[in-house]
Amino acid sequence: MNFAGTELSFRVCVYPSPDEQGHYIAHCLELDVLGEGGSVEEAMSNLLEVIETQLESCQDNKAQLVYFAPSEVWKKYNIAKKSGRQIAGELIDRIIAQANQRLGHVASNIFDNVVGSNEIPGECLTTA
Repeated sequence: MNFAGTELSFRVCVYPSPDEQGHYIAHCLELDVLGEGGSVEEAMSNLLEVIETQLESCQDNKAQLVYFAPSEVWKKYNIAKKSGRQIAGELIDRIIAQANQRLGHVASNIFDNVVGSNEIPGECLTTA
């Protein structure tokens, strides 16, 4: 994803929705935006669309891009990262490939480090 000539990447924490059972939230820590869906993949895909919209809006309006997520989300992120709960690279690659197809360009490396809380299904995580 390119923003004013700079390659950007974002950290993401995925966790269960507190409002809707069986749904997940993918929260971008640097932008404090999120995607929600009935699966981890759907939440991540929806987050990517929100990030794209946020980037375009900030660029068009010359607005501030970075708004950090609340400390409780960073805490979830740090716990998941220390526990090695990385979202599987194949899942992220599939989401980015779908976005590239939709957008008609390459949005590689948009996600720097994507982790999931303890409640994320094991099949969505990296097997080490």
